[in-house]
Formats: sequence, structure tokens, C-alpha cells
Amino acid sequence: MRDVLRAPGALSLFLASCVARLPMGALGLLLVLHTQELTGSYAKGGLASGAYAIALGISNPALARAVDRRGQTLVLRLGAPLAAAAIVVLATLPDGAALGAIVAAAAVAGAAQPPVGACMRALWPVLLDSPERRHAAYAMEGALLEVVYICGPLVIVAGIGSWSTRIAMAACAAFLLVGDLTFAANPISRTWRPHAGVTRDLTGALRGPGVRVLIAVFVLCGLSVGAVEVAVPAALDATGHRDLTGVMLGLWGVGSMVAGLAIGRLGAAVDPPRRLAIALAAWGLAHAAVGVSGEPAVLGLLLLVAGASIAPTFVSANGMLDDLAPAGTLTEAFTWTSTGISIGIAAGAAIGGAVVDAASPAIAMAALGTGGVLAALVVRAAASGPLRAAVPAPA
Repeated sequence: MRDVLRAPGALSLFLASCVARLPMGALGLLLVLHTQELTGSYAKGGLASGAYAIALGISNPALARAVDRRGQTLVLRLGAPLAAAAIVVLATLPDGAALGAIVAAAAVAGAAQPPVGACMRALWPVLLDSPERRHAAYAMEGALLEVVYICGPLVIVAGIGSWSTRIAMAACAAFLLVGDLTFAANPISRTWRPHAGVTRDLTGALRGPGVRVLIAVFVLCGLSVGAVEVAVPAALDATGHRDLTGVMLGLWGVGSMVAGLAIGRLGAAVDPPRRLAIALAAWGLAHAAVGVSGEPAVLGLLLLVAGASIAPTFVSANGMLDDLAPAGTLTEAFTWTSTGISIGIAAGAAIGGAVVDAASPAIAMAALGTGGVLAALVVRAAASGPLRAAVPAPA
């Protein structure tokens, strides 16, 4: 890790990208809590969180394609202020605000948010001169981003949000704006240009059948993530411990971080689809159990175990994308899998909120958490076809 961050410009770029991504671990949950305070409904909170997630998921591939064709600076410098402004609008809406206004502002915040993670990944080959060092960079990024996603709920939700969700929303806007603009001001980002000589078409990364399969897989996985963002605060609320929501989701991230470090030591899989299917089955079964109890000790343990399925799933899928993405579309391919999980999160938050209000957090998680099991079945069905095939560049 030290060798990676000693590369000229690497440390400043990576830190800026982490600051910009800090709100991403907290904003979905914060939208649920803030909207519930404004409207009194977790279901409406789920709709607001879902609107943000689905807008983010739809816009990111388009913005990433614009980066691939025009460079990083324009997208970062235009998108960050727009997204930050929409979040500030959310923070200043009065109690009893119309759901339409909340959902519209949340959607703008998601749609304008630049894909800074994809921008960072596109720069590692510029910063590092060997495949071994780039592999170390990707492993380091995966581990440290779990820390970012742990700190987001802890600092923004459990810390600032326990005092005021309005101020927590404003903090998200500040982190996003400062991080993205600092990243865009770095000379390495400003001077980066796409590789010449790659033929492009309208389908881009979606031309790869394996990419399309992984999008479906992450839609199914996202159902449980969206459900967690609604069911966990609701379960804690029922026992009088809603102020521990950020801590609970921090434990979820700790489980993922530890498992990510462990799977990194296993090395590359001999049979990548099989490893991915196992991780997905574990994801589904573990997340289905979340919500059984709202008592902090039990819920924290359940989230720790569920989190341990997340990083192995992403590590396995991301490693497969190197061979599955059509030539010249890898960055876009990464954003499409993010889109898949964002769509799943949106559906999971909306459906989960309705089930929580009508029944209970436990039923919401039992119903939506098993999406990972369905995803595992999809992977096994596609293992000998789309998930084995490499797609050539268009002539």
C-alpha cells in the first residue's frame, strides 16, 4: 500500500476521491431518516432514498461515457456543484414538505453526482507502471473504501445526524463538493485523456453478455441493501435505540472489510463463477436474517455476519469484469454494475419501507434479503455461457 501511495500524485488524488465518496455510504440512510422526520413516514423515506439511488444508477454510466470521450474535468466541475446544491435544498426543506419536492431534489442529487470512483480507477494505469502495482492499488482501494463507507454512517449519521439530520445533509454536500473539485483540480486528472483508437458504439459495455448478467445479479443483491437502510433504523426505533443506526451500519461495513482482506489472501479463483455464486448465496442467507431482533447486540452481530458476504461478492465480480467487458469499456462496465445495485437498492428501499410500515422489519428483510440466493442461481445458470465468454472489440 505504501508503494502505491508513493507514486507521484497518487496520495492526493486518492484522498480527494475518498472525501468525495464519504457521503455515499451515508446519504441513502440519511435520506430515509431526514424524510421520516419531515413527513413521519418510513415508506416516504424509502421512496426518497430510492429516487436518489435510481437516479445515481441511471446517470453514472452516461457520465462515465462522457468522461471516456471528453475527459474528467468537465463532468466533475459541473456535476459536483449541482449535486451539492440539491442536497442543500433537501436540508432546508420545512417540516411537512411535499413528498414530490423531496423526491425531486433527491433525484437531482443522484443524477448530477459525478462518478469519481470510476475516474480514480481510470487513473491507476497512468499512476502505476506495472500490473503488479496496479493489482495492489485495486486491492488497497477496496479495503480502504470499506473504511470510508464505515466512517460515513458513523461520522455523518451517528455523529452529526444524531444532533441534526439537516446539518448532516449539509455536511454531505460539503464533502462531495470539496472532494470532487479537489480531485478535478489535480493536474493528473485535468490532463487525462481517453485512449485513442478504440471504436465506440451506442451499446458500449452493454454489448458484453457477461456484463448484462452481472447487472442483473447486482439488482437482486441491491434489494437487501435497500431493505437494510429502512429496516435497521425501524427495528432500532421499536426498541428505543434509533440513535445507534450509524453504529450498526458501521458494523455491517466492518464485516465487509474483514472479509475483503481475508479473500484477498486467497488469490484469484480457479473457477470465478463458482466463487461468486457461493458469495451470493451467503449474501442472501445472511441478509435475510437481519431484522430478526432490534436489540443492538443481536442486530449488530447479524449485520457483522451479513457484511462479511459483501466484499467477497464485489471482489469476485470485479475480477471477472476484466475478461467480460468489451475492449475499451471497462470503466463504463464498472459503472453499470453500480447501476444494477443502485436499481436494486431503490426497489429494496421503496418496497422495504412499505413492508416495514405494514408489517415489520423482520418480514421486510426475510422477503428482500434472499435476493442474493436468486442471484447465485442466475450465476450458476450463466456459468458455462455468458460468464465465460470474452467479447471482442467492434470492427
